[in-house]
Amino acid sequence: MTTQQGPIQHTLIELEPIPQSTIMPKATPFVKWAGGKRKLLEHILACAPTSFERYLEPFVGGGSVALALACRTMLLNDANSELINTYRAVRDDLTALLCLLDAHQQQHSKTYYYMVREQASGDLSPVEQAARFIYLNKTCFNGLYRVNREGKFNVPFGQYNNPILYDLPAIQNASRVLQQAHLFAEDYQVFLLQQARPGDFIYLDPPYVPVGKYSDFKRYTKEQFREKDQIALAQLYNHLIDLGAYPVLSNSYSEVTLELYAQHDIQIIYAHRSINHDGTGREPVPEILVKPRL
Repeated sequence: MTTQQGPIQHTLIELEPIPQSTIMPKATPFVKWAGGKRKLLEHILACAPTSFERYLEPFVGGGSVALALACRTMLLNDANSELINTYRAVRDDLTALLCLLDAHQQQHSKTYYYMVREQASGDLSPVEQAARFIYLNKTCFNGLYRVNREGKFNVPFGQYNNPILYDLPAIQNASRVLQQAHLFAEDYQVFLLQQARPGDFIYLDPPYVPVGKYSDFKRYTKEQFREKDQIALAQLYNHLIDLGAYPVLSNSYSEVTLELYAQHDIQIIYAHRSINHDGTGREPVPEILVKPRL
């Protein structure tokens, strides 16, 4: 179908949901991440250019796409410095990290969880910080990452009977793939403006424009990504195309995103989201994939 947004027309292609993965990722995420793209890999990778030498991801999060691709040269970034520190530990110090995770596993309880949550990460070594990050991620409520105004992690205990902190073959595969990755913990604009080159494949998975009854786009979104930030992101997306890179972007299906990316190819996909506490909001929801118009 064709939708009119002012003077610009764009084509919306509705893609059928894929019930079961048909690709074999080179590696899979070692953390839980709200909004992760593991179930949408087929659609995202289908939008990739036919050939490229470098892969960039400015909002890497759980890293589903990067780990699945396992490109020879990857530049991975996230503004969450604790997350990037964890990627470094998996890449560079896996043996020590696994020993610390085993110790967390042996002591796990609700009381222990809150004791670890109260630790100041700055008092720990980098590998200890990474072990704390993974432990909290795998035992907190729904694997959410949330901090208060003081920057302290404040997600409650997850009530899991027997949480598994890592799958050994999976985290070993991730470590091997990450040997090819350069890791950054910067603002996404700084990262892209400094690192992007012609010919790069870039996947952008920013905090989404909120949709639904209680959304307030004018005020803020997840991680304080406001309206002006969505506009700046769309402008940077255009800059990347002008540079000669090939950016693909995910976002929510909304009037705002359709307008911001109207001049590009927009495809609709359906994603299952499971962070609603009562389970009633877990029906497939439409999202968009944006890619350059050829």
